[in-house]
Amino acid sequence: MNILVFKTNIDNMQKLASVKNFFANITEIDRWSVDMEDIDNVLRIETSGNMLESNVIDLLGEINLYCQDLT
Repeated sequence: MNILVFKTNIDNMQKLASVKNFFANITEIDRWSVDMEDIDNVLRIETSGNMLESNVIDLLGEINLYCQDLT
C-alpha cells in the first residue's frame, strides 16, 4: 500500500462530489478522504497500484481542481 497526501482546493461539497465521481473509476485507489476543516483541504489517498503524486495532480487538473504534493 502507498499513501499519498496533497494540499487541494477541495473546499465544498460540490468539489468533493466531483472527486468522488472521478475517483470511482480509478481502480488503483483503495481509499481516499479530504479534510475540509484543515486550512490545506488535505486529500489523503491509499493506493495499491503504482500511482504517483504527479498522476493525481494531473488527474485532478483534468476536472479543474488544484492539487499539490504535501510529502
